[in-house]
Amino acid sequence: MRIVAIHERTIPLAMAARNASIGFAGMTASALAVHTDARRNGKPLIGLAFDSIGRYGHGGLLRERFIPRLLAAAPDAYDDGNGGIDPRRAWTVAMMDEKPGGHGERSGAVGLIDAALWDLAAKSSDQPLWKRLAPDREDAAIEVYASGGHYRASHDVEALRDEIRRAMAAGHRRFKIKIGGAALADDRRRTEAVLAALEPGMTLAVDGNGTFDRATALHYAEALSGYPLAWLEEPVPPLDFELHREIAEQSAVPIATGENLFSADDARNLLRYGGLRRDRDFLQFDISLSYGIVEYERILECLEAFGWRRERCAPHAGHLFAMQAVAGLELGLAETTTDAQGLFGAVTSGVAVLDGRARLPDAAGTGFEASPVYRQIFDGLVN
Repeated sequence: MRIVAIHERTIPLAMAARNASIGFAGMTASALAVHTDARRNGKPLIGLAFDSIGRYGHGGLLRERFIPRLLAAAPDAYDDGNGGIDPRRAWTVAMMDEKPGGHGERSGAVGLIDAALWDLAAKSSDQPLWKRLAPDREDAAIEVYASGGHYRASHDVEALRDEIRRAMAAGHRRFKIKIGGAALADDRRRTEAVLAALEPGMTLAVDGNGTFDRATALHYAEALSGYPLAWLEEPVPPLDFELHREIAEQSAVPIATGENLFSADDARNLLRYGGLRRDRDFLQFDISLSYGIVEYERILECLEAFGWRRERCAPHAGHLFAMQAVAGLELGLAETTTDAQGLFGAVTSGVAVLDGRARLPDAAGTGFEASPVYRQIFDGLVN
């Protein structure tokens, strides 16, 4: 099998939302299609990928470096030995002549290619991606949580309660909202409003988006300690491992972090120096933004070396690829979005949630073709 073309496009998400760190009105994402000279079930065999959220599209890097390398490579450089394409070997081709370290934005560009190649590999074997990754797994029922709770310019608390109630009606039992973008008193009102709306057995997490300095982080950790929170997410800047350690030492509230660390090197340093606790804290490395499954497998090896269980992994990004990877790599929790109307949320809106669990479809690949916004994302890339 030979790669004959790779098409990409930048898609505006234009979300009317903000957290403590950024607004999403100008946010973009990348979509990618890897075309081959093979056919399956009478159709061209094409691998598809759609981005994570929060880091903007990767078009420049894809066009200038990574796509040309794959197109220039001989098919035997990425052949899987059975006439297909090996995502791991193709990943090596894409990363040719890239220096170690300084990961920057390239990790997201390569992660997008990785996602398309795994979609392609799963389609080649007529399997859903989760089954390709975990051949012995019988089904793909996974634990999920609904992420949202962004700030609104008006009627914020009322709109937040309505958002959570819609997510409850959609089958969710775990929720996450934003903090740090308003005064502590306002964030406490938002937290209390959601907790009051939840039913027994439901849980709430809060996300500071890595914006707190030491004093603010300690103040919030103390103020929130009286609430039954599932976790406090990104209370401090992502690379300040010493401050992570200090917060973990002084607060019993579980910490979730890692979504803005994009390599096995960074994951190793977080575990060495961040003081995280294996019995309660969560690791949220974004698979798509961390060079994809190939690098994430290295991250998992690192976690296991430090005595962490995969169940403590809750990857950032509410998209189909991450959900497939959570099932196939047997991770603990997948993120979805409470906003099923926006483009990003609509991608997974066809995956039903019941009692906090989602069951992925048996369609071959990642499942984009069954998404209600498939044409909106990939039109022009697959035609």
